Amino acid sequence: FMERNPSTCLLLKDGERLLGTVLGGFDGRRGYIYHLAVHPDCQGQGYGRELLKEVLYELRKLGAPKIHLFAFNDNQLAAGFYQNQGWEWRRDIQVFSWDMDKWKTENGKRKTE
Repeated sequence: FMERNPSTCLLLKDGERLLGTVLGGFDGRRGYIYHLAVHPDCQGQGYGRELLKEVLYELRKLGAPKIHLFAFNDNQLAAGFYQNQGWEWRRDIQVFSWDMDKWKTENGKRKTE
């Protein structure tokens, strides 16, 4: 992933200490932030905002007109963080997931149940 998205996968370090990271990507139509994390001891010091600002800058340079990200409903810390940064919660879309364990193999061939 990082090889395909070198400008949007960022680390924030203090010497050898990792403070935070963000993984972003652009599919040619939309930009995505797949993961943003700051070490618990370093939260509340602006590192998340800085990482977010940098990945948005890089996604804009790639031509992304809109950026999406996903957060779990029960992650109120993330929801508050993103809303404080100006992100809007979308009520008009649904997210669907597929569990790959649903695919079973029989004689080397895939089948769904």
